[in-house]
Amino acid sequence: MTIYKSPVADQVIPQINSFSFAISNPNNTKDSHPILTDALTKRVITYGDWKRDTRRWATGLQSIGFKRGDVVALFSFNQVDYSITMFGPILLGGIATTVNSAYTADELAYQLEDSGASVIVTHPELLAVAIAGAKKVGLPTNRILLYGDKAVDGFLPYSATFPPESTPDHLLAQPVNLNGQAAVETTALICYSSGTTGKSKGVELTHVNFNSNTCQVSPLEGNIAHGDNIAMAVLPMYHIYGIQLHLMYGVYNGVRTIVIQKFDPVGFLKAIQEFKIISLNLVPPQILMLVKAPIVDQYDLSSVRFVMSGAAPCSADLSRALMDKFPFLQFRQGYGMSEMSPASHVGLYHIPIHGSIGRVMPNQEVRLVDPESGKDVTPGEPGEIWVRGPNVMKGYRNNVKATKETIDLEGWLHTGDIAIIDKEENFFIVDRLKELIKYKGFQVAPAELEALLIAHPAILDAAVIGIENKEQATEVPLAFVVKAPGQEKLTEKDVTDYIASKVAPHKKLRGGVRFIEAIPKSAAGKILRKDLRVLVQRPVQAKL
Repeated sequence: MTIYKSPVADQVIPQINSFSFAISNPNNTKDSHPILTDALTKRVITYGDWKRDTRRWATGLQSIGFKRGDVVALFSFNQVDYSITMFGPILLGGIATTVNSAYTADELAYQLEDSGASVIVTHPELLAVAIAGAKKVGLPTNRILLYGDKAVDGFLPYSATFPPESTPDHLLAQPVNLNGQAAVETTALICYSSGTTGKSKGVELTHVNFNSNTCQVSPLEGNIAHGDNIAMAVLPMYHIYGIQLHLMYGVYNGVRTIVIQKFDPVGFLKAIQEFKIISLNLVPPQILMLVKAPIVDQYDLSSVRFVMSGAAPCSADLSRALMDKFPFLQFRQGYGMSEMSPASHVGLYHIPIHGSIGRVMPNQEVRLVDPESGKDVTPGEPGEIWVRGPNVMKGYRNNVKATKETIDLEGWLHTGDIAIIDKEENFFIVDRLKELIKYKGFQVAPAELEALLIAHPAILDAAVIGIENKEQATEVPLAFVVKAPGQEKLTEKDVTDYIASKVAPHKKLRGGVRFIEAIPKSAAGKILRKDLRVLVQRPVQAKL
């Protein structure tokens, strides 16, 4: 057995409530320091505001009957106070579950039911979807609260639950004591990650899981893990990448974070120029935009010094092009998954290894295992990444079978991703055992789309694969469809419109539809996706 470890010494990971960890303040951040700023409204939340308002929110939750172990669902695009709504329940020993803001009512309802959420905090623009989703699971609408400071159609802002501003600190909610094993076992977050079964799985992350990744990454940050850094939170805050790097790491280190509600190139570039952003955590399509979009040249991006890529592989060609265009910045790539809170590997800014996800982060053991033989491979040979460490999830919510299939009896998490390692122990992702499609960092399960396609009366059979779209630096879903007898008039548009009406935008069939006579399958009935890939002879343009 060959075990790879970090060149950096293991870090001390406090086994305490994640709220207590977040405000442990290693950099002596002053209460007056602005840690969060809304790029559009210019609303500022200071470190002192954040601590007090999180406790006021926790107190408000208690006033409506919320107790330890209960779940709050956050259904919104980025908000300057998103982290307050997330840490409030965590402070009480409760749980926050973050919901993709693009979800339909059905998708929301599934997550509400599976997580057991009893309170929803949503944005006014998403209120109609939140109401519909809540009704599907029997959640009373008076348990829906809003971001913002105004009531909408009788629905109150979450801040309406706060005790008066004059309430003394000792009367506000205190973090539940979770020292030691309680912090190891108590769930803090449930992030949903699509699986090959087509049903999203709730990844349960404990307080120690949540604390671990910030401890693991901070010693690798050089001179940016402090209050002088100005970061941009453009990653979705419902995604574990954004949760860890901006909602936890940012508060813990006192980083000044500029919040973008939704990504759009103009707003993104304007904010970099206006706020003189120093560090950016991005996904490959955003990096591609920086490299190729003509509009970029209209803005001053000279303040940017650090760019990190994650959530999906960034090619060596793309990272080189970024550094060629912006020679003043440093680049690194990381690797992880929700099940690892999320990161297990990260590169170093001052030593770029193009195409590499970096080396193992502290406090972990990593193996590369041949999926066929179960034996560890040698450097240069491909193997599945297995990870063991304090950042590995507790398990999947209500899904013991999937948990056992992912984490073995010795505690190794089988990632499903295939990598090779060089002599310097830099890792390179080369393939994926899983069939998931990664669209701009978001996971799309082929089985989910296939089930919807087959439910269409004009479709006899269907299969979905991911294909590369080089222009957008991402995978896109492509459907192969067998028409039902007598349904010759079925068109590609009919199929793409049907799917678009059933799913969140990132799951649309942007790779298009191809009609074939039969779906290739094995004797056991398993779709032979490799045979379908052979049929793809030319690049397919993504549908926007």
